[in-house]
Amino acid sequence: MRTTPQQLRSQETVDRILVAADEEIGRRGLSGASTTSIAARAGLSVGALYRFFHDKESIADALAQRYLEAVTPAYAEAVSGVSSVADLDTVLGELVRRAAELQTRHPGYYRLTEDLAPERGDSPAHAVREHLIDLFSQALRRAGVTTPVAELRAVVELCIETVRHTLARHPAGEPGRETALAEVEVMLRAYLAARLR
Repeated sequence: MRTTPQQLRSQETVDRILVAADEEIGRRGLSGASTTSIAARAGLSVGALYRFFHDKESIADALAQRYLEAVTPAYAEAVSGVSSVADLDTVLGELVRRAAELQTRHPGYYRLTEDLAPERGDSPAHAVREHLIDLFSQALRRAGVTTPVAELRAVVELCIETVRHTLARHPAGEPGRETALAEVEVMLRAYLAARLR
């Protein structure tokens, strides 16, 4: 961001920009969205947008940060209930449901992850991905999983990417979304049972 909003009114303007960007990028993708269309959707002039953001890439970075702030408490709360590997069945379903809710509230972030894959170091979603891999790996360690660190991280990463791709391909309101998410749960349960020790 160009400037950090200090006043409530400025923070409200930034929030409007980010909500509009989430919608605009969610519909058009990062390459199809423009600062002009984001500003128009927010009911602002382009100059007002540029007061806070250099370009749409800086808006994408802010969307990723906004998503991280939403996802961290949602997932941390869910994984706090994991005290053994046996708890994974219940928690896994809850994590998939929370991911689906977050995708509904942050469509632009999810579309952004399709445009700029999170495994790329230059992707705005890279830090989110790394944070989630750490969060879930640590929860599994606390539950007694002894899988070597690199292998555990690879397992967690594949689970995260599977859910992310499923949600990106089945946006909220699309037919087949619930079926796809139910199938992902079944698949992840089987995969984790086979891979974790």
